[in-house]
Amino acid sequence: MAGKRRAPVEDDSGPESSPDAAQTQRRQRQRASPDSDAYGDDADASNGAGGELHVLVKKLVRLVLAHEFSRQPLRRNDINAKVLGTQTRRFKEVFGEAQRQLRLVFGMEMTELPVKDKITTAEKRAAQKVEKVTTNTNTWILTSTLPNEYRQATIMQPNHTLSTEAEAAYRGLYTFVVALILINGGELAEAKLERQLMRTNASDTTPVGPKEKVLARMAKEGYVVKHKDSTSGEEIITYSIGPRGRVEVGADAVRELVKTVYGDAGPHDLDKRLERSLGWTEVSQTQAQTQRTNQPANEPKRRGRPPKQPRAEQEASDDE
Repeated sequence: MAGKRRAPVEDDSGPESSPDAAQTQRRQRQRASPDSDAYGDDADASNGAGGELHVLVKKLVRLVLAHEFSRQPLRRNDINAKVLGTQTRRFKEVFGEAQRQLRLVFGMEMTELPVKDKITTAEKRAAQKVEKVTTNTNTWILTSTLPNEYRQATIMQPNHTLSTEAEAAYRGLYTFVVALILINGGELAEAKLERQLMRTNASDTTPVGPKEKVLARMAKEGYVVKHKDSTSGEEIITYSIGPRGRVEVGADAVRELVKTVYGDAGPHDLDKRLERSLGWTEVSQTQAQTQRTNQPANEPKRRGRPPKQPRAEQEASDDE
């Protein structure tokens, strides 16, 4: 009786079924994909150290980077909807860790935008009707924490909408416009802005497009705010500094810009003139931040009368 022939046994040691080969392929895919770094794969992070918090932090970091790439501010509603979902109570925890990662890895930090200035009569009246004045906007942009010597175009690349040359021209233009507004006390009439742009050959067109479109873009991105006031019967158009312009440019940059333009030919009292012109922002952003950092915690108030001074000190103060 002829024996039955066995069916050929499949070789399980092939490259697709071997555990070692599978691990090798996985490592090759990870090396080939630049997005599989610390901010690219949520599935692996959820099983590693940090767990769910690590995933939420990565989502927030990616979200704020994407917003800043297109010069769009990040609002808390966006964070709740796109990052936290039903875990809105963890906002402070996730925000703080994301802030730490941004400073450590990217050399950036989230800076809250200030409230827009009330310029026109209608805006001031509307603000007076509000019972509770809010100073928090819950809106952030990314600002660099790098030292000044590293803030170069080769390191800080432009966003996706402009080339390096066009980005440099646009930065110079909005810095110039912000400087004009700041030097004029924080508000500048449209006619006066037109005259200043005409003196720089930017009355009709600029290196990055027509003047009207560039000003509209500055307003959209928050560098300037365009106000229209018709309470007097005639429409008056003025420009003020927008929230992004105040944070990204500010009085410090304007002061350095003016000194650079004057160079060695500047008047001897240039610093005093700048302080008078920038009087409403006399304390620079750097100084204000230092003051907030070094300010001691508020001590609890004690009830009762203040302690009496020693008799000798009291007599000395009376003599003075």
